[in-house]
Amino acid sequence: MARRPALALLLTGLLIAVTVGTPAGAQADTSVRDRLERQASEYEDLLQERRDEIARIEEALGDTRATLEDRIAERDAVSALIADLAADEAALEERIATLEAERTETEARIADEEADLELLRARIEALLVNLHRQRTGRQVNALAGAESLHDLRVQNRYLDLLSEQDVRLVREVDAQLAVLNELRADLERQLSELETNRAQLAETRLQQERTRAQLQTIIAELNETEEGQQAQRVALLEAEQRLEAELADTQARLQREIARLQEEERRLREEAQRFVEDRARREALEAEADEARERILALTSPQEPNTAGFVGPLDGGALLSGYGEGNNSFVALRATEPGAAVYAVQAGVVIAAQSIGANDGWMVAVRHDPELATVYTNLREPPLQVGDRVQRGQIIGYLGGGTLPPPDVLRLYARLNQGGREAFVDPMPLLGL
Repeated sequence: MARRPALALLLTGLLIAVTVGTPAGAQADTSVRDRLERQASEYEDLLQERRDEIARIEEALGDTRATLEDRIAERDAVSALIADLAADEAALEERIATLEAERTETEARIADEEADLELLRARIEALLVNLHRQRTGRQVNALAGAESLHDLRVQNRYLDLLSEQDVRLVREVDAQLAVLNELRADLERQLSELETNRAQLAETRLQQERTRAQLQTIIAELNETEEGQQAQRVALLEAEQRLEAELADTQARLQREIARLQEEERRLREEAQRFVEDRARREALEAEADEARERILALTSPQEPNTAGFVGPLDGGALLSGYGEGNNSFVALRATEPGAAVYAVQAGVVIAAQSIGANDGWMVAVRHDPELATVYTNLREPPLQVGDRVQRGQIIGYLGGGTLPPPDVLRLYARLNQGGREAFVDPMPLLGL
């Protein structure tokens, strides 16, 4: 998609333009790389400080720790229920959209069938006038007295009065009426299902509101005491450690995904060979196999370092917290509205696209070159999968997937891999900030 060549990030009240690509773009500037490499060594210090903080908090909580952990578990269970209800809501909205499209199509087909029947009515009337003029007899008068198309369902004893062409015409009326009745039955079923789904959607949204209120009550109660706040702090740091550990295992998971894609490609190509005479089916299977091959190549082909500059991940945004604040390895950016689009800061390949739990929503990780990847969290389910290529500035998801972070907050990570040594570094230098 086309985007502005520069995206602004509102940082502590100052509007700072994001660096965009030049022929020898920002990433080619060794000062940026040097800065990232220095931070890579500092990452170990951050991890140790985080471990020390968790230990200090747990020691201070003492005997209250178990009770607070139960309360945190209750909070997370309610959070998971909200995520399930949100998934139900999305499924119902999709089903309603499908039913509305089917209803519109059915109504259009009914209108077409009724128009065709009107044409047939005119032809039947012309036929009856012609038979009457020929004074065919009492049976013709019976046909001529028909008041509706249904009355024109001719009995066998009348068919010998009509030519073969006329018989086909009358039978065509029968067929049209049958189709019309079937379409009307379909429309009635679709309207009934629409009504049911809309009622379910309304109930699901109401249940979400109640559950969100329950979650806010639990969080408020935890925040009433310093111990509750500290327990939530530990839960946040531990969740961040789990995410970092999962991303550190990306290579092993990518190898499993490559093996799965290779097996999928082999199966599709073998199946395509069995449809030699069904060209459309064979080509569809081969297209699926080609798509699997493309993702395999994206994950396995060597990537040259990008020389283009970076764009911002949001259309405007305020810096809420910087890298290292509170021993966090991300920066938090606030978008201008909830559910805002999130953009890839540079071209690359998707190496992870998955849920990281109800609390934090979905995560997308994009590898930009052999050393650098960026990670985006608090997303709704993204329109991407592992192995997809993305362009700089392409939408990779929308905010609001988590239940704990606000729906207008993005957590952005940058991960550096140098000779197998991985570190999460400050993403702001990548953006020229």
